[in-house]
Amino acid sequence: MRTKRFAAGIALAGLLAVSAACGGDSAGTPTASTDLPSGTAADSSKTPVTVGFHNLEGGSISLADVRLGFEAGVKYVNERLGGIDGHLLKAISCKTDGTPEASVNCANQFVEQKAVLAVQGADFGADAMLPVLKSAGLAEFGSFPLTPGVDAAVGDAFFMQGSAEEGYAANLVQLKNLKASKVAVVMVDAPASHETYDKLIQPAGVKLGLQTKVFYVPAQADWTVQSATILAWKPDAISTFVAADALAAVPAFRSAGFTGYVTAGSNTEIIPQLDPSVLDKVLFISPYYLSEFSDIPAAVRPDIDAFTAYTADLPKGGSVSQRQTGFYTAVIAAEVLRDIGAKTDPLTAAAVHTGLATSKGDRQPFRTNGWDCTKPSWPGTTACGTGNIYATPGADRKLAPLPDQPVDIAAVLP
Repeated sequence: MRTKRFAAGIALAGLLAVSAACGGDSAGTPTASTDLPSGTAADSSKTPVTVGFHNLEGGSISLADVRLGFEAGVKYVNERLGGIDGHLLKAISCKTDGTPEASVNCANQFVEQKAVLAVQGADFGADAMLPVLKSAGLAEFGSFPLTPGVDAAVGDAFFMQGSAEEGYAANLVQLKNLKASKVAVVMVDAPASHETYDKLIQPAGVKLGLQTKVFYVPAQADWTVQSATILAWKPDAISTFVAADALAAVPAFRSAGFTGYVTAGSNTEIIPQLDPSVLDKVLFISPYYLSEFSDIPAAVRPDIDAFTAYTADLPKGGSVSQRQTGFYTAVIAAEVLRDIGAKTDPLTAAAVHTGLATSKGDRQPFRTNGWDCTKPSWPGTTACGTGNIYATPGADRKLAPLPDQPVDIAAVLP
């Protein structure tokens, strides 16, 4: 049985899926390859479809760029995609600070202002708002389930990317695909990390025929010492789940003579700070194709062009990946609402809640695969989507996706 403590322990992985860096990205703003098609504008004379958007801003973690990307996505939906079946998409924006009280305040606002859906950017206090939303028949929706309550609220919350549980397992699948056989797993020494390894990573390794060993490190590690300890086991691949120390850990492994694959999570901000020789065979993870990728599938290119065009006027120096997450969330929310609205008129919170439980689609924005909310993609979670994309920097430091992406996790499902 997956416990709440285990789910809480994977919240950091969820934050990395939003964006590892709270500052700017190394790649800068990409350039759209073509002019956007004219599209269809929503009809401002029709009653708008209102959603509530909650996001961390102003506390110890502030992800304002997620909101900026979301607002750009709403504008794109209304100007080019016809809104929600002709109706404008309207968002009630509510800032949270990670505390339960702030998130509950947002939930109450959404209920009072008759939103049909609560949409999360990133909110570590979101578990507290679930009872308020449920009492009003509002579903919670977003890109990634950051917290244990929303991760487990099957039937009341719906997240369009894969779960954090999948992320840990997919990491091993990718290394197996790269011919690894002996994987060192590096985690911060905390109770949740122990539970994650024992209940998820180690069993997934057994299913794949991989030999794994976990190395728990302190929050502030001496990576010269730690790398020597890890490499004494003679792994042929290393999985790191130490986001704050990625910049120190990766070069320490290379300095100690390790030449195999190292997974570095979503910490793309370390790329411009390291020599290309250090970055050789370093893998970075994303839930979708990023605008800075050097090789983007043709089906995804229009999504990248739209994102680039609609965020071009945002302040320079912000996080491109955070903005892409917000943009993605707005566009996929609109697509789901549009599909439900085509079957149910008018759109109400109850209709959206019911419709989400049967929502399916062939392709998500920035991805080549679809979603299916009729059955969690990882048992016991609220994930409707699946599939992580692995990429590695070339000599020019540009990220190139590996072959056969996204990663297929069928072999490691419980």
